[in-house]
Amino acid sequence: MFTLLEKKRYFEQLFRESYSRLYYYALSFLNDDERAKDVVSDVFEIVWKGRDRLEFSTSLVPFLYKLVRNACLDELRHEKTAQRFAAYMREEPEAVDESKHLEYELLIDRIHRAVEQLPTQTRNVFKRCFLEGKKYQDAGAEFGITVNTVKAHVMKALRILREQFSGEEFILLFLCFGKSTEKK
Repeated sequence: MFTLLEKKRYFEQLFRESYSRLYYYALSFLNDDERAKDVVSDVFEIVWKGRDRLEFSTSLVPFLYKLVRNACLDELRHEKTAQRFAAYMREEPEAVDESKHLEYELLIDRIHRAVEQLPTQTRNVFKRCFLEGKKYQDAGAEFGITVNTVKAHVMKALRILREQFSGEEFILLFLCFGKSTEKK
């Protein structure tokens, strides 16, 4: 069993020895200096926060590479979705007529009603995480449930909503609610 001081020393050494290699690995995916730095920093933050659950007797380097790769892929997926939505919005005429405006209002109303129809606990957790931008850990503490249970409720809500809305409508759902969910 490692003490906190031993874990801190190991983590500092791991950071010094691995940061630049992980940064270049992330850069190979993202081709963006700042985003690569952010991804690697976020990964080290996640590892440090989860240090009590990690086995420090084995090398964490392969685990770090896997975390960086997955974070980069998530970044790329998010970027692709944003680009598709931007392209969709560019295709729309500059002057949106009244019927299109009404159509969007009705869709937003449908989204709100769909969220309200979610099971009570799922709805409450989803609203805390998506509408209020609370971290999963904070929402879990508020409801007296684990972070994994919070994640399960969010995934359940997203699955239900994905079944009810088309691709473009689902993107609008994230534009309405997802702004605060970027870094949990």
